[in-house]
Amino acid sequence: MALREGLIIIGDYEIMKLFKKIFCLVVFVFVAIADVYGQIYTVNGTVTDVSNGERLLGASVYIEGTVNGTASDEFGNYEFRQEQGKYRLVCTFIGYDTAFKNIDLKSDMRIDISLTPLTTMMSSVEVAERREDRNVRSTEVGTIDIPLKRIEKLPVMFGEADILKTIQLLPGIQSGGEGSNTYYVRGGGSDQNLVSVDGATVYNPSHAAGFFSVFNSDAVNSAEIIKGGMPPEYGTRMSSVLNVEFREGDKYDYKGKVGVGLLSSQMQFEGPIKYEKSSFIFSARRTYADVVMKPFLSKDSEIKGLGCYFYDLNGKLSFNLSEKDKLTITGFHGKDLFKYENDKFTMGFDMNWQNSFGVVKWSHIFNKKLYFDVSANVTDYELDVSAMEQNYYLDYISGVRDYVGKTDWTFVPNESNKFKTGVSFTYHKYMPTDLTAMSGSNVFNAIDNINYHTREIAAYIQHDLQVNDWFQVLYGLRYTYFSHIGPFKRFIIDNEYNMNNIDSIIYNCGDVIKSYHLFEPRINTRFQIAENQSIKLSYSLNRQAANLVAMMDNSMPTDIWLPSTDLFEPQLTHQVSTGYFRNFLDNTIEASFEVYYKMMNHLLELNPATNLMALINTNLDYGFISGKGQSYGAEFFVNKTAGQLTGWVGYTLSWTTRNFDKIMNGATFPARYDRRHDVSILVNYELNDKWNFSTVWVFSTGNASTIPNSFYTINGNLYIDYGDHNAWRMPNYHRLDLSATWNAFNRKHVAGNLNFSIYNVYNRKNPYMVSYSMLQDENTNKLEIKAFQISLFPILPSVSFNLTFK
Repeated sequence: MALREGLIIIGDYEIMKLFKKIFCLVVFVFVAIADVYGQIYTVNGTVTDVSNGERLLGASVYIEGTVNGTASDEFGNYEFRQEQGKYRLVCTFIGYDTAFKNIDLKSDMRIDISLTPLTTMMSSVEVAERREDRNVRSTEVGTIDIPLKRIEKLPVMFGEADILKTIQLLPGIQSGGEGSNTYYVRGGGSDQNLVSVDGATVYNPSHAAGFFSVFNSDAVNSAEIIKGGMPPEYGTRMSSVLNVEFREGDKYDYKGKVGVGLLSSQMQFEGPIKYEKSSFIFSARRTYADVVMKPFLSKDSEIKGLGCYFYDLNGKLSFNLSEKDKLTITGFHGKDLFKYENDKFTMGFDMNWQNSFGVVKWSHIFNKKLYFDVSANVTDYELDVSAMEQNYYLDYISGVRDYVGKTDWTFVPNESNKFKTGVSFTYHKYMPTDLTAMSGSNVFNAIDNINYHTREIAAYIQHDLQVNDWFQVLYGLRYTYFSHIGPFKRFIIDNEYNMNNIDSIIYNCGDVIKSYHLFEPRINTRFQIAENQSIKLSYSLNRQAANLVAMMDNSMPTDIWLPSTDLFEPQLTHQVSTGYFRNFLDNTIEASFEVYYKMMNHLLELNPATNLMALINTNLDYGFISGKGQSYGAEFFVNKTAGQLTGWVGYTLSWTTRNFDKIMNGATFPARYDRRHDVSILVNYELNDKWNFSTVWVFSTGNASTIPNSFYTINGNLYIDYGDHNAWRMPNYHRLDLSATWNAFNRKHVAGNLNFSIYNVYNRKNPYMVSYSMLQDENTNKLEIKAFQISLFPILPSVSFNLTFK
């Protein structure tokens, strides 16, 4: 045996010598080939805006005449590899002049690129060689970058440019109603949309009960909506992600802007803290409907005591600590106030809600292949409603507060592979109902301030792999440990109808009441079938533990956020989508056709048998039921992005249904926002340097609604007999808007423009809601039902003036 082992050892040694010779021969061959065909070198750098130094995300950098290139990441960095030789490097980005640079690639090169913003869309005619084909070449499915430059010129209500109203013009995204910023994506509820600003969650992104958004467009740097194929890095919501990044401010010069509209004004100021190294930006906005209304109201007017306005403040500090380190601090606070006082009847009503968040983020680049960022944020949303009449007083408070810490790591070993991973911790405090009533000196706490505390520990990993020229795949997994924890008081009730508390269980701080392990696999694939064509396919499983409980048919600020508990588990969605993407005329026209199917489970609805007065004395989650849903449809989108004439056409054909055991005995019924057809047409025409014209036309099938079939009385008591759930359709909705922007002057240090808009040009009386009245015939005593359509906005002209200081 020893001799045999020795022979084996000798044999291994000989094999190793032979292997070394073969290896040297292979290396020699590769070196020879490299001498013939050229060495492979790395080209990298950073893409920035030349006017203010901000880094640009998603800029295309490539070698002219080849398919070799890449897009800049969230830090504005890019990197790819290319054979030795002389080339022309091209960098393009929507809204910027194309940059060209001749290079002689003999070694690794760092090339920083500064892009110049286009002064007008007329300039974009010259950008015929641009290669913005991200929509065709990426693995992104259902992802659309929101064109901020175009938003500024769109027809708007009351002179306010609005991101949320713009995304409602995209296929697959439906408006919540006339003038509303509430939106629904591919059949999901409004609570299934994650709205993220610099990484912080915004729970109520609307002002004025949904007529305005909390986003001051002048302060926004970029925005994108993801409505399908959500990468694993995004969690907590099932239907969509709206990513908004605030601007960092100019690092070179001080600038300002003032805007005055019919109902609101805004201002913005920005500039360097330390030249080229740090900057600040601050924006403020306030409406003055309360001030405008007062001169037109008589002393005896019933609405003399009506006051309503909102304001918001946001700011951002940015510090380039070194070439590899960056620190940003973002803050936002917005508040709505709506009140009514009537001294004659000694009564009053006061409702206000507010959003606040703060974010601190540190980004570090270890080397050209590895970088990370770590952030912490606090988010606070609160609703406060109070009412009084003579000696009676009622106060109701609801809200959510989040404390979040997270870190994300990105590793790019080469141009074909990109890995991303991260972990996060979130502590939620839900305060769904805190009700206090007072009569004289007697105080009654109707609800014992039962808050819900939860924590989420999430981790994800994803890999974006370019297998070859025609196939790319992004796949990964997200895992979340979600737990409902104490302190908490769980009441034991007699039944779901009486809801009398017969016992209770007390959980101390930190006690785990119920926990869930949530796994979310996701995969996106792209098959490149031609230079300008691709087919994409995606599957995603999404889980969501936050629920917006709608207490009314329309989404209102009074809706309540409630987490998953031991009574109902987190929502779940399976979504499959596929699409055909094609660009025309050198990528200046983008077209896509997508189909999708969503299966949803553990959806929440208010139990129709719930006694709301009894519910306020026990745990709120007893009043809801869990059910299923499905949504499927097709989306068509054509978008022209360059030239004097730009715009898009979007069309959606969709079905959205629900099933709840305690609604219609489990039968299938359409969701309230089930709309068969949804059409949007947006056109923008840049006449010259002075004038720009825009028009928007929208059409959608009417909302589904439940209406009463009959009223009747028994022993003097009134009863209402309702028809099938959501079986009736409101009239179809359509509207035409027009606007014109006049660049009045543009001098060295100041520029000004006027925007004229007309909302609802042909004065369509679109339905906002339908009200029902019961009339009794005096002769026969028979009851008759009459329906009345309520419309909000007739034709509305508006004008706004913007003054920019340079």
